[in-house]
Amino acid sequence: MSDRSAIFYFANLCADVLRCALASESGDAREYQASLNRAYDTLRRIENENRPEAHEEGLLLLRGLEYARASHTLPAFREYLNALTEPFAIRLAFS
Repeated sequence: MSDRSAIFYFANLCADVLRCALASESGDAREYQASLNRAYDTLRRIENENRPEAHEEGLLLLRGLEYARASHTLPAFREYLNALTEPFAIRLAFS
């Protein structure tokens, strides 16, 4: 996997997880499940590219999402996720 591919997939995973959080906050179970399925598909792409560290970070993001849902802290989780994703988006935009 090239560095650009790793960044691209991880940024996409962050976007998938963000869509999950937004769907959960709005009570849209169907969109939540669709976004979660996309997140796991993206995570499999990362795993198939032999980036175990990125895969593990992705699993932690998904665990964080579930924790935020259970503890009713999705707004704070979204802020964290946006802060995490921003450097990837900037790097992709200028590469």
